[in-house]
Amino acid sequence: MPDDDVKRERRTRQFEHYIGLMEDRTCRLMKSDCFLIFTVPAPRSIRRRLGGATHLVVQFAFMGDGFYLDLPDTTLTPEQARRAVAERPSFDFALNKEQKRLGERQFDPVQRSYRYHEKRVAAEDAAYVFFDLLQTPLDAWITVNAASFDGSRHWERRFAMG
Repeated sequence: MPDDDVKRERRTRQFEHYIGLMEDRTCRLMKSDCFLIFTVPAPRSIRRRLGGATHLVVQFAFMGDGFYLDLPDTTLTPEQARRAVAERPSFDFALNKEQKRLGERQFDPVQRSYRYHEKRVAAEDAAYVFFDLLQTPLDAWITVNAASFDGSRHWERRFAMG
C-alpha cells in the first residue's frame, strides 16, 4: 500500500499544478473566466446510466475571486452523487444553492466552491472523485483540457496526464 500512497500523492500534485496554472491564467494572463477539465473514458457498464456519456468529466470553472468544482450528471450516477455529498460535507447539489449558475435548472450537478488559497484541497477533492468515487486506477491516463471562456485562448487540449 505505501506504493499506492506515493502514486496518489503524485496524482494529487498533478491536479494541484494545473489548478495553480489556471489561477495564474485567470487572474493575471486573461483576466477573464477560464475552465479546466479532467477526463477519463467511462466504463461501458455505466454509460447508459450517464445518458450515453463516453467520458467521465471532473471540471473546474475559474473566476477572479475563486473557482469551483462541477461534477455533471453525465459523470456521476445518482448513487455516486449522493455518496459524494454524504462523504464530502463541502460538496453539495447545485440546486440546493440559492443562486444558480447558467444551465443548473436543467440538471443537478455536484459542486464545491474554493478560494485560491485552497488549491491543495481542490486537488485532493479531484483525487477523491477519480480514485475513490469513480474507481479510476491510479496509473490511468487522465486527459486535460484548459481554455478561457472568452476569446480564443486554449492551453491544454486533450493533453494526457499520466
